[in-house]
Amino acid sequence: MSRLINDKIDALFVEGPDDGVVVNALVKRALELDLTKAPFRVVKTREEGAGYSWALREFKQFIAVAQRGARVGLIVDRDSTENDKWPAVSALLQQLGIETTSGPISEGVIVDGRHGIWMWPDNVSYGDLETFVAGIIPQSPLLAYANEACRVAKEDHAAEYEAGHSRKAALKVRSVWRDASAAGGYGHLIRNLEITPTPASEAFLAWFTRLFLT
Repeated sequence: MSRLINDKIDALFVEGPDDGVVVNALVKRALELDLTKAPFRVVKTREEGAGYSWALREFKQFIAVAQRGARVGLIVDRDSTENDKWPAVSALLQQLGIETTSGPISEGVIVDGRHGIWMWPDNVSYGDLETFVAGIIPQSPLLAYANEACRVAKEDHAAEYEAGHSRKAALKVRSVWRDASAAGGYGHLIRNLEITPTPASEAFLAWFTRLFLT
Protein backbone atom coordinates (compact mmCIF):
# COMPACT_ATOMS: atom_id res chain seq x y z
CA MET A 1 0.00 0.00 0.00
CA SER A 2 1.34 3.46 -0.92
CA ARG A 3 2.28 5.75 1.90
CA LEU A 4 0.70 9.21 2.04
CA ILE A 5 3.05 12.18 2.30
CA ASN A 6 2.43 14.29 5.38
CA ASP A 7 4.01 17.76 5.31
CA LYS A 8 3.48 18.08 9.05
CA ILE A 9 6.18 15.48 9.70
CA ASP A 10 7.96 14.93 6.35
CA ALA A 11 10.53 17.24 4.74
CA LEU A 12 12.80 17.39 1.70
CA PHE A 13 15.59 19.97 1.99
CA VAL A 14 17.06 21.42 -1.21
CA GLU A 15 19.75 24.00 -1.91
CA GLY A 16 17.56 26.68 -3.46
CA PRO A 17 14.32 27.67 -5.20
CA ASP A 18 15.45 26.32 -8.59
CA ASP A 19 15.89 22.86 -7.07
CA GLY A 20 12.48 23.11 -5.46
CA VAL A 21 10.59 23.97 -8.62
CA VAL A 22 12.33 21.18 -10.55
CA VAL A 23 11.37 18.59 -7.93
CA ASN A 24 7.80 19.90 -7.77
CA ALA A 25 7.38 19.94 -11.55
CA LEU A 26 8.96 16.57 -12.21
CA VAL A 27 7.08 14.78 -9.43
CA LYS A 28 3.80 16.27 -10.58
CA ARG A 29 4.39 15.34 -14.19
CA ALA A 30 5.72 11.83 -13.60
CA LEU A 31 3.90 10.77 -10.43
CA GLU A 32 0.80 13.03 -10.65
CA LEU A 33 1.47 14.34 -7.17
CA ASP A 34 1.29 18.09 -6.49
CA LEU A 35 3.91 18.98 -3.90
CA THR A 36 2.78 22.61 -3.87
CA LYS A 37 -0.47 21.75 -2.09
CA ALA A 38 -1.16 20.54 1.44
CA PRO A 39 -0.59 17.96 2.77
CA PHE A 40 2.22 17.28 0.29
CA ARG A 41 4.34 20.44 0.63
CA VAL A 42 7.51 18.73 1.80
CA VAL A 43 10.08 20.66 -0.26
CA LYS A 44 11.94 23.12 1.97
CA THR A 45 14.28 25.94 0.94
CA ARG A 46 14.77 29.68 1.32
CA GLU A 47 14.82 32.43 -1.27
CA GLU A 48 17.84 34.06 0.38
CA GLY A 49 20.71 32.54 2.29
CA ALA A 50 20.06 28.96 1.24
CA GLY A 51 22.63 26.73 -0.45
CA TYR A 52 24.42 23.52 0.38
CA SER A 53 25.44 24.42 3.93
CA TRP A 54 21.91 25.52 4.82
CA ALA A 55 20.29 22.38 3.38
CA LEU A 56 22.75 20.06 5.12
CA ARG A 57 22.33 21.83 8.46
CA GLU A 58 18.52 21.83 8.27
CA PHE A 59 18.48 18.15 7.29
CA LYS A 60 20.57 17.17 10.30
CA GLN A 61 18.56 19.35 12.69
CA PHE A 62 15.23 18.05 11.39
CA ILE A 63 16.33 14.44 11.79
CA ALA A 64 17.26 15.14 15.41
CA VAL A 65 13.68 16.17 16.26
CA ALA A 66 11.71 14.24 13.63
CA GLN A 67 8.45 12.71 14.73
CA ARG A 68 7.77 9.00 14.61
CA GLY A 69 7.15 7.84 11.04
CA ALA A 70 8.72 10.92 9.43
CA ARG A 71 10.56 10.72 6.12
CA VAL A 72 13.34 13.25 5.60
CA GLY A 73 15.30 13.92 2.39
CA LEU A 74 18.26 16.01 1.30
CA ILE A 75 19.18 17.01 -2.26
CA VAL A 76 22.50 18.71 -3.05
CA ASP A 77 24.79 19.12 -6.06
CA ARG A 78 27.72 16.74 -6.48
CA ASP A 79 29.43 19.77 -8.03
CA SER A 80 33.03 19.60 -9.32
CA THR A 81 36.30 17.91 -8.48
CA GLU A 82 37.43 21.18 -6.91
CA ASN A 83 34.28 21.49 -4.79
CA ASP A 84 33.11 17.90 -4.39
CA LYS A 85 30.21 17.59 -1.93
CA TRP A 86 30.58 13.83 -1.65
CA PRO A 87 33.06 13.84 1.29
CA ALA A 88 30.65 15.86 3.43
CA VAL A 89 27.71 13.67 2.41
CA SER A 90 29.79 10.57 3.12
CA ALA A 91 30.60 11.90 6.59
CA LEU A 92 26.91 12.56 7.21
CA LEU A 93 26.00 9.04 6.12
CA GLN A 94 28.55 7.62 8.51
CA GLN A 95 26.90 9.62 11.30
CA LEU A 96 23.67 7.90 10.30
CA GLY A 97 25.36 4.51 10.52
CA ILE A 98 26.12 3.86 6.85
CA GLU A 99 29.67 3.02 5.71
CA THR A 100 30.48 4.63 2.36
CA THR A 101 33.98 3.49 1.51
CA SER A 102 32.88 2.38 -1.97
CA GLY A 103 31.75 5.88 -2.95
CA PRO A 104 28.36 7.20 -4.03
CA ILE A 105 25.84 4.88 -5.67
CA SER A 106 23.68 5.68 -8.66
CA GLU A 107 20.32 4.95 -7.01
CA GLY A 108 20.89 7.41 -4.18
CA VAL A 109 20.89 6.52 -0.50
CA ILE A 110 18.03 5.77 1.88
CA VAL A 111 18.91 4.97 5.48
CA ASP A 112 16.53 2.71 7.44
CA GLY A 113 13.74 3.60 5.01
CA ARG A 114 13.46 7.06 6.60
CA HIS A 115 16.36 9.34 5.65
CA GLY A 116 17.36 9.87 2.03
CA ILE A 117 20.12 11.72 0.19
CA TRP A 118 20.26 12.45 -3.54
CA MET A 119 23.10 14.27 -5.32
CA TRP A 120 22.47 16.04 -8.63
CA PRO A 121 22.80 15.04 -11.40
CA ASP A 122 22.90 11.25 -10.86
CA ASN A 123 24.65 10.72 -7.50
CA VAL A 124 27.86 9.59 -9.21
CA SER A 125 28.81 12.11 -11.91
CA TYR A 126 30.17 15.55 -11.18
CA GLY A 127 27.64 18.22 -12.01
CA ASP A 128 24.63 20.03 -10.63
CA LEU A 129 20.92 20.67 -10.99
CA GLU A 130 21.50 22.28 -14.38
CA THR A 131 23.27 19.15 -15.63
CA PHE A 132 20.20 17.13 -14.66
CA VAL A 133 17.73 19.55 -16.27
CA ALA A 134 19.75 19.86 -19.48
CA GLY A 135 19.64 16.08 -19.80
CA ILE A 136 15.86 15.74 -19.71
CA ILE A 137 14.66 18.67 -21.80
CA PRO A 138 14.78 18.47 -25.62
CA GLN A 139 18.21 19.02 -27.19
CA SER A 140 16.71 21.37 -29.74
CA PRO A 141 18.11 24.06 -32.05
CA LEU A 142 16.50 26.60 -29.71
CA LEU A 143 18.46 25.29 -26.74
CA ALA A 144 21.67 25.30 -28.77
CA TYR A 145 20.97 28.88 -29.82
CA ALA A 146 20.26 29.88 -26.21
CA ASN A 147 23.70 28.56 -25.28
CA GLU A 148 25.31 30.46 -28.14
CA ALA A 149 23.41 33.67 -27.37
CA CYS A 150 24.57 33.54 -23.75
CA ARG A 151 28.15 32.90 -24.84
CA VAL A 152 28.12 35.92 -27.16
CA ALA A 153 26.47 38.07 -24.49
CA LYS A 154 29.23 37.14 -22.06
CA GLU A 155 32.26 37.31 -24.34
CA ASP A 156 31.29 40.23 -26.59
CA HIS A 157 28.97 42.32 -24.43
CA ALA A 158 30.19 41.69 -20.86
CA ALA A 159 27.01 40.03 -19.64
CA GLU A 160 27.26 39.99 -15.86
CA TYR A 161 26.52 36.34 -15.10
CA GLU A 162 29.42 34.28 -13.74
CA ALA A 163 31.24 32.13 -16.30
CA GLY A 164 30.53 29.03 -14.24
CA HIS A 165 26.80 29.68 -14.58
CA SER A 166 26.70 29.49 -18.39
CA ARG A 167 24.37 26.46 -18.44
CA LYS A 168 22.11 28.13 -15.87
CA ALA A 169 21.90 31.25 -18.03
CA ALA A 170 21.09 29.30 -21.20
CA LEU A 171 18.36 27.25 -19.54
CA LYS A 172 16.67 30.34 -18.16
CA VAL A 173 16.89 32.09 -21.53
CA ARG A 174 15.33 29.02 -23.15
CA SER A 175 12.52 29.16 -20.59
CA VAL A 176 11.80 32.81 -21.34
CA TRP A 177 11.73 32.04 -25.05
CA ARG A 178 9.13 29.35 -24.34
CA ASP A 179 6.94 31.96 -22.64
CA ALA A 180 8.18 35.50 -22.10
CA SER A 181 5.49 36.10 -19.49
CA ALA A 182 6.86 33.26 -17.34
CA ALA A 183 9.39 33.68 -14.57
CA GLY A 184 12.09 31.99 -16.62
CA GLY A 185 12.60 29.03 -14.33
CA TYR A 186 13.42 25.38 -14.89
CA GLY A 187 10.08 24.20 -13.57
CA HIS A 188 8.44 26.03 -16.46
CA LEU A 189 10.54 24.01 -18.92
CA ILE A 190 9.69 20.69 -17.27
CA ARG A 191 5.99 21.50 -17.16
CA ASN A 192 5.73 22.56 -20.79
CA LEU A 193 8.33 20.77 -22.92
CA GLU A 194 8.41 17.13 -23.96
CA ILE A 195 10.59 15.49 -21.33
CA THR A 196 13.07 12.77 -22.24
CA PRO A 197 13.47 10.19 -19.46
CA THR A 198 17.11 9.52 -18.60
CA PRO A 199 18.72 7.02 -16.24
CA ALA A 200 19.24 9.94 -13.85
CA SER A 201 15.60 11.09 -13.92
CA GLU A 202 14.27 7.55 -13.56
CA ALA A 203 16.64 6.90 -10.65
CA PHE A 204 15.60 10.16 -8.99
CA LEU A 205 11.88 9.35 -9.25
CA ALA A 206 12.52 5.84 -7.92
CA TRP A 207 14.48 7.33 -5.00
CA PHE A 208 11.69 9.82 -4.24
CA THR A 209 9.06 7.07 -4.41
CA ARG A 210 10.98 4.76 -2.08
CA LEU A 211 11.64 7.52 0.42
CA PHE A 212 8.26 9.23 0.60
CA LEU A 213 5.66 6.92 -0.90
CA THR A 214 6.50 3.41 0.30
